[in-house]
Amino acid sequence: MANLRNLPRQALGDLQFKLRHLPLVGTLRNMLVSAPPELSSPVPRDSGLVDAERVETYRRAIERYVKPGHVVVDVGTGNGLRAFLAAKHGPRKLYAVDASRNLDTARWVARRNGLSDIEFVRVDSSRFQPPEKADVLLHDQVGDALFDTGLVPRLLNLRDRVLARGGRILPNRFEVFFEPVQLREEARLPFIWNQRLPSVDFSCLQVLRDTMDPAYFTRFIRPQDVERLLCDPEPAFALDLETLRAGALPQRLRLSRPVVREGRMDGLCLFYRSRFDSELSFDTFPERQRACTPVLLLRTDPRDFARYETVHVELSLPELPDITTWRWSFQ
Repeated sequence: MANLRNLPRQALGDLQFKLRHLPLVGTLRNMLVSAPPELSSPVPRDSGLVDAERVETYRRAIERYVKPGHVVVDVGTGNGLRAFLAAKHGPRKLYAVDASRNLDTARWVARRNGLSDIEFVRVDSSRFQPPEKADVLLHDQVGDALFDTGLVPRLLNLRDRVLARGGRILPNRFEVFFEPVQLREEARLPFIWNQRLPSVDFSCLQVLRDTMDPAYFTRFIRPQDVERLLCDPEPAFALDLETLRAGALPQRLRLSRPVVREGRMDGLCLFYRSRFDSELSFDTFPERQRACTPVLLLRTDPRDFARYETVHVELSLPELPDITTWRWSFQ
């Protein structure tokens, strides 16, 4: 018998794969656990659950706008929290829609919480078509770069196909911020041409920056990596999913920000505020206590700004869902 240690790594991997997928192995696995087999592979996003302000805002908005007799659709239900909160208010029909295996996890949690009136639908939201129009669309279709999971096209498509006249999208309004920030020293990652290394000078690479992969100029950072905002935040633009028309979003921005806290600008930080109405909202501001959602940093060469100076920023955003098409500069 061949010694398994001598098998090439790929061959060993193939053998393991075949063993895992033998019918008998699958049957034994299903017998040994009470959860459905899909529970072994979902990837739930739990950072939103840790953010107590975010969860509480959804709870209050659902309590305010979901009424008995309503038809409610929870788009991208994920862990199912929004659907579970809505179920408590007696909607006539409640759909939890998700194309991923997280739907099985949400269904399993619903059964164990005695929530039997939720219809779980495994389908991409672009193909979901309920038999009747919805009174409320619930969602959290935001990515770490806000637009990178198709927030606008997905919700506009659903709004036009699924939402009843006068229906609500929760949340519907987004205020978008691009703010100059100084990072904590331990979180800084200078461009290679700005690094000072013994015996090697990489500054010559700066002339090649226009040919580099655009992804090199962006980073997802933790909120606590931001030491300070240099300016008082002001929305660069806002959008309302209930009234927005396709093609109406800006593709070029020119921003001027007076510096109120002197410091070093390490880049522009993208964050947002989600609004359900004039009273209910949550945000991803990095300075907010308990903020845990990653934020996108548009990297720049470092520059010190004194108080009362003005930061002038230009951004080109030809395709909002694709951050590799974005370009920015400052003066």
